[in-house]
Amino acid sequence: MVDAGPRRQILDLGSFRVTDVRAGSATELAGGVLTVDLEELEGMLSDDPNFAAVSVRIVRPGDPVRVINAIDAVEPRIKVDPAGADFSGLLSAPRLVGLGTTHALKGVAVVETALPVPGEPRYWREAIFDMAGPTAKYSPLSELFNVVVSCEPTRALLESNDRPTNVFEGTPEAVEYNKAVRLAGLRAARYLAETTLGKEPEQLDTYDLAPSPVNGLPAVVYLYQLAIPFLHGEIAPGAGAIGGAAHLPTPIHPNELLDGALVCGWNAIACMRELTYTVQNHPIIEDLYARHGRDIDFRGVVLFTNGDTRSAKERLANHAANLAIMMGAEGALINYAGGGHPAVDAMMICRNLERRGVTTTMLSMEMAANPGESGFVHFVPEADAIVSTGNYEETVPFEPVEQVIGGDAMIQIESDPAGAFEAPLAIVMASTHQFGGTHIRGEEY
Repeated sequence: MVDAGPRRQILDLGSFRVTDVRAGSATELAGGVLTVDLEELEGMLSDDPNFAAVSVRIVRPGDPVRVINAIDAVEPRIKVDPAGADFSGLLSAPRLVGLGTTHALKGVAVVETALPVPGEPRYWREAIFDMAGPTAKYSPLSELFNVVVSCEPTRALLESNDRPTNVFEGTPEAVEYNKAVRLAGLRAARYLAETTLGKEPEQLDTYDLAPSPVNGLPAVVYLYQLAIPFLHGEIAPGAGAIGGAAHLPTPIHPNELLDGALVCGWNAIACMRELTYTVQNHPIIEDLYARHGRDIDFRGVVLFTNGDTRSAKERLANHAANLAIMMGAEGALINYAGGGHPAVDAMMICRNLERRGVTTTMLSMEMAANPGESGFVHFVPEADAIVSTGNYEETVPFEPVEQVIGGDAMIQIESDPAGAFEAPLAIVMASTHQFGGTHIRGEEY
């Protein structure tokens, strides 16, 4: 009989807590302080032909700074074993990840900013967060030391007159440019994490989806609705979006998601954008792991997107529910990715699971411009356990700041970006994020 032990996919995540980030003549980590050679990092990132220039700034929690035109946020990480498997399919060939050893700099994020280019849809592009003041509390990024990478496109791209092909995608040149910006963030994240090589982590967390040591616990499966990310380097599309028709739902080991297999691929609404940082530190997966063998039996993850016709939605909803039940699900957790079509698919899966005896809970942000609206794009009676992650149409006041990073103008808000204005939470990065882990929740009075 073959020993099953080595066949398990076990990930050791070594954490290095960063207490300060400073500019210096060499990039190194010592005593919790991360020193960054900004000139060296800028030079490394500027070698991409898509960029006319790249600048890097450091901002700290409490700084009177507003970051605008944000694209993504990434936690600095590097694969120690197997070496060279960083951000599978993007910085490396598609590699098996979610096993071996990974090092992470905790308390730090690399944030990319870039103005939209011609041929790029702007409808959902606005994305900002404050590092200080009353609105800082709405974005978890304000609690981190942020290394902000600002990219400028070439003159040739700025002078292009091409129009976007659809609201999701844009021209091939715009898609390539936005991918280049994301790759710059990933490269910067790996560069910073290289400072941990040869060092012993302060904390080592092991993620092992072994059979529950306690018999009889309810088996739980997480159904994760994607928002058009890169998955092992390829876009995992929803119907009608980048790449065409939606894929059928697929099971995946949760360790792969925590270990760089999924990277933000689309400039969706900022409050729910599928930030690489939030996937690397996925609150739902982290919580399910923490409870595995204690009060639940965590069985794994099913990825799904959305269809754009009744038949496509029925096919996806049936297949997703079947996969969860094949994995033994007695309970299920679903996050809704935001938007119109995705809401229907998520609710249909909830209905299918509940009708087959699987107790199902949903995480969903609300979209309600006034108290008389339900907050839901679509609803089924079987969805009787919903956790609100906040109302993204709620308007909040922004106070003046001393400095703005990411450009000299916002996209849809015509106010001075350093001044005072009011805007919905929809434009604040990760403010009502569908994975939870933020400071906003809905309450019933």
